[in-house]
Amino acid sequence: MMFDEAVVNVLDETDALADMIRQSDVFQNYLEAKRQLDQDEVASAYYRAFMKTKESYEEVQRFGRYHPDYQEVMLKTRRQKRAYDTHETVVTFKQCEHDLQLLLDEVVTILASSVSEHVKVDAGTPLFNQASCGCGSGGGCQCHA
Repeated sequence: MMFDEAVVNVLDETDALADMIRQSDVFQNYLEAKRQLDQDEVASAYYRAFMKTKESYEEVQRFGRYHPDYQEVMLKTRRQKRAYDTHETVVTFKQCEHDLQLLLDEVVTILASSVSEHVKVDAGTPLFNQASCGCGSGGGCQCHA
């Protein structure tokens, strides 16, 4: 690929956009939540317990309902996962992670639509689902179908 001035300018603008995202409150909140999660011993203990239970779960899955410990292992796995997922530090981290994903989805959607209205954006993203009104216009008509 030939690198002319236009390509270099686009790369410079991309770097500037990445820097803006890294300096955003959303990204800084994400980093802080990740740091707190990494330092949270209780969350780490919940995670280790869940992973240990998950090994038993995978063993039981090989035989399905016919395994003698099926019900017990399934229940224990769900309880361990719930204990981890409802821990305050984990909840905060997952919310910050979700917020960052929404920001990135919004940036991607704006970039794609600025290139062409025909550029496809992954329809599975939460931003697309929020922006879509259901009539097929992608929310452009402002209807509430």
